[in-house]
Amino acid sequence: MKGVLVWFTGRPSSGKSTLAAVVRDELEQRGTKAVMLDSDDVRAVIRPKPGYDAAARDAFYATLAELAALVAGQGFVVLVPATGHRREFRERARQAAPAFVEVYVNVPAEEAERRDAKGLYAAVRQGKLSGVPGADVEYQVPERPDVTSSGQDDRPAIARIIEMIDSKRRGQS
Repeated sequence: MKGVLVWFTGRPSSGKSTLAAVVRDELEQRGTKAVMLDSDDVRAVIRPKPGYDAAARDAFYATLAELAALVAGQGFVVLVPATGHRREFRERARQAAPAFVEVYVNVPAEEAERRDAKGLYAAVRQGKLSGVPGADVEYQVPERPDVTSSGQDDRPAIARIIEMIDSKRRGQS
């Protein structure tokens, strides 16, 4: 079967990783092995450690897209919860992947800030941090995502994501 790259995009703390983990668990319960490449986890193992300025983000997202496409090219379902705040980052992944699904986790800025366990939004407001997409750096909303979710355990979105993965693995659409 064909591999699929599923990119979960949305503001920081929108619930991308939580949603991706639920999709992974659902797939595995059905006997489909999925690989999750969470951007925070990938950042933690890349050397030299990637920065957060514009050039470093561009390089990081290019690397993440290529890595995910490489794994998907071997027939795996690859789930990538990553902000990817510029459309071009996600488009690069789409072009590299054997099949691609873009999931937009649409959570209002206020809700993302409320959920923010890392305190990124508060740090931006206090002037202690800069360069946070959706806070002081533009987050470019997808123009035509394949699935839009409210995040976390959004059952209708999860069902649609899995349906799209199954269809693309069979080589349809």
